[in-house]
Amino acid sequence: MKRRKFIQLSTTGSLAGFMLNGQLVSAFTRTQLLNNVSEDIIRDRSIVMIQLSGGNDGLNTIIPKNQYDKYASIRPDIRIKDSGSNAGIELDTSLSVESESLLHPNLLPFKQLWDDGKLNIVHGVGYPQLNKSHFSGRALMSKGGDGTDENNNKPNGWMARYLHSGFDHNDYDDPLGIQLGNKKPADEFHSEDEHKVDINLSGQDASGFYSQLSNIGNPLPEYGDASSEYIDNINFINSMEVTATNYAQRISEVFDAGSNQANYPQYDLADQLKTVAKMISGGSKTKVFLLRLDGFDNHANQVEGQGDSHLGKHANLLTELSQSIKSFQEDLKLLGIEDNVVTTTFTEFGRKPVQNGNRGTDHGNFGPMFVIGKPVHGGMTGNHMSLDAFSPPPIDGVKHFDDTQMQHDYRQVYSAIIGDFLGASSQTITDTELDDYDISRLNLIASPILGSPSSNESQQKIVMTPNPVLNDAVVRFHSPLWIRGGLAIYDTQGRQVQKMTIDFSSGQNVIPVNLGHLSKGLYVLTLTDDSNHTMSSLKFTKD
Repeated sequence: MKRRKFIQLSTTGSLAGFMLNGQLVSAFTRTQLLNNVSEDIIRDRSIVMIQLSGGNDGLNTIIPKNQYDKYASIRPDIRIKDSGSNAGIELDTSLSVESESLLHPNLLPFKQLWDDGKLNIVHGVGYPQLNKSHFSGRALMSKGGDGTDENNNKPNGWMARYLHSGFDHNDYDDPLGIQLGNKKPADEFHSEDEHKVDINLSGQDASGFYSQLSNIGNPLPEYGDASSEYIDNINFINSMEVTATNYAQRISEVFDAGSNQANYPQYDLADQLKTVAKMISGGSKTKVFLLRLDGFDNHANQVEGQGDSHLGKHANLLTELSQSIKSFQEDLKLLGIEDNVVTTTFTEFGRKPVQNGNRGTDHGNFGPMFVIGKPVHGGMTGNHMSLDAFSPPPIDGVKHFDDTQMQHDYRQVYSAIIGDFLGASSQTITDTELDDYDISRLNLIASPILGSPSSNESQQKIVMTPNPVLNDAVVRFHSPLWIRGGLAIYDTQGRQVQKMTIDFSSGQNVIPVNLGHLSKGLYVLTLTDDSNHTMSSLKFTKD
């Protein structure tokens, strides 16, 4: 059995996650990475990702005010009121009619974030071939998949690929990724080459964490010159334990050095965020913090009852989410580090627009994501889905339940954050396997970082005529040298719809393209070099 497979099958034993400030912490092992932007720019920056586990009901989270009658007709028992006491919160009177929204009444802290320009609501997030299994859907999103044949069973997590490609572990004493709030190893951090180390400690005495780990892996067994597959595996595990010890020491150091300035509510998510804030303020350079809030799989009794739809399991979860994030943002501001942190929520799938017979909602397709923080470009990305197909409810009780349309691929959100906020270059995004979505990355970061181009990249101007185009067009591009490159066209959801291999000559190139097969709409055309680096791109309209 290969070492890699052995580790996958082995129990983690004493290497299973430790308690820091009352929160289970798992650290992703060091990676061999290469930064593509100045360390001074991104060294102190981190992203915090909160999984809303179970499938959040987006339609009761962000209510479409402009379609309220339709919304109420398909959710007679669980609808959030639009007026009176405990009604939804008017988000913004300046929004367009299509974007008019009410927040769930328990999301009042998000209204303040919105008013401060620190919240972006991304509508209709999912992936093309949505899997409504909790396990499969979660695994796909963790690994950057979408259920298609070419992107189904990826062997590693998208965060692992990103961290491996974007950073040099020798420059970081901290684990590049940390997981809190979940005892199970995170698929996001799973690597084929280096497996994550889960360290387990209990208690809240941060200064004593390292001493509790002092005997892990020490002393190592002496096997002399003995050699076997079994001994190789044991030695590999021992090396992982030593790494765990080193990380435990560093995590303890930054936790001890940090502080919290804000008051946090008594919630598990609040404790997770409190721990993150303290570690960052103490000097942690961890790039990705992965947190979790459970309980969103509400097939029954999602609300207390008709007339009390502002109460119940879903309402309680939104209270915990919004109040915890509110305290976290206040803490970051008081600590003087709010410029360095972006927080986002995600969930494995949405819920059906039509309520079921148990005052709940069943597994559906798409839902909203929240992107939060001072660096965020506040506003709304996309609009509410149309409820025309659902209202009045179909007689058979099933028709149209899942005819919802995806507006944004979740990978567009991730590529925007790691590219515009953490400075991932085009090569890093390619290595992360998010390159198909990089060209359609969303406008989520107020002041994007421009990553340093690779040595073969050039920003030569590309021209296409005519634009808009009906059928045939000509692309003109100046190449600095002869290379075998490519031309690709992507739709607004980041899907590749056309690809050509092209021999670029040194000097001016004239490339005829036929676009008659494309549907009307907006597209992006890119030219790549022989290393698949983007040399130039443009947007065009197909009439």
